[in-house]
Amino acid sequence: MKAKGIGGRILLLLGMAGLAILVILASAAYRRSLGPKLDTNIPTSYPTSQKMANPTSAPAADLATNTPSSPTSNPVTISTPTSITNQAAVCGERGAWKVLILGSDAADMRGPKGSDLARVARVDFTNQKVTIYAFPRDLWVTTTTVGFTNPVIDAARLGQVFYEARIRSTQTEDRNKMVDATNATARAMMENFSMHFDYYLTIDLLKLPAMIDTIGGVPIDVPERTTDEWIGMVIEAGPQTLNGNQVEAYARAIPDSDFARIQRNSLLLEALRQKLLDPSVWVKIPQLYEQVKEAMVTDLSPEQIIQLSCLMKNLPKESIIQDVVKPEWTTPGPQGSLLWDSTKVLARLKELQLIE
Repeated sequence: MKAKGIGGRILLLLGMAGLAILVILASAAYRRSLGPKLDTNIPTSYPTSQKMANPTSAPAADLATNTPSSPTSNPVTISTPTSITNQAAVCGERGAWKVLILGSDAADMRGPKGSDLARVARVDFTNQKVTIYAFPRDLWVTTTTVGFTNPVIDAARLGQVFYEARIRSTQTEDRNKMVDATNATARAMMENFSMHFDYYLTIDLLKLPAMIDTIGGVPIDVPERTTDEWIGMVIEAGPQTLNGNQVEAYARAIPDSDFARIQRNSLLLEALRQKLLDPSVWVKIPQLYEQVKEAMVTDLSPEQIIQLSCLMKNLPKESIIQDVVKPEWTTPGPQGSLLWDSTKVLARLKELQLIE
């Protein structure tokens, strides 16, 4: 089964933080969270799923190999002052945040529906660095803390966790269903990767092309002609401005591998960041407001989104670190999943200060 992919549009999620600064400045609740806080308490159970995607009650096995820990590629040195209170504020904030970033795309036809991407960002205001780590949606993870029952699911693909929690949610509004799915994914991330989060940002990726069109597209120099059987178009090489559908197609295309797609998404991320610096985008505030409100759920406050946008705007490219679970750290697993070497993955997460 062809994997759905792991880098699907990280640029779009991070770009939403930039877009959000434009559309919520009028908010009266400047310091109030825009959504409920993460709930990582283990639930008693989730209701019965109405549609299952090859569930399993078997625990995830062989998630780690016995390979000894060894230095990972691209080592990063991130200094941390001992006293946050004595640090100078950068963009009105001190210290570092860990933000869970998820994207849901129920219409993608590349396999089981779910979270199209899962990322963790460490936003270091003091040292003015941002580290973004990508987790393939097909990583095989244990889900004993998530609470899936009737039938029991003790292990699944990471992206499937979001999907199962969303369809099992008893909430009536889509936004609240997304929050339930985000909570479930956060529990699975804690269980498997020992990760804890300060905030989350989850977006419905189906609604992003319209937002890209609202800001006038994204100028980018595409290094090579790109297409595949799924996207329904060809993205030619060379300098051009991609509209919303083209951005989505370029981010989704897998003519080679998901890992190569991450590199294309990195180009899109930087291109989108540059676009958001264009003053002409500001005149789109009224139209963007309604689009963002419907597409995104987060427990960041308007003030924090402005602080994040301030930092991202001023960072040079070399201060934005993008990393991912390496393909050589994975092996084929059940149901088209990827088993992963926990020794190497956790060592890299610790090196990047994403876990203790």
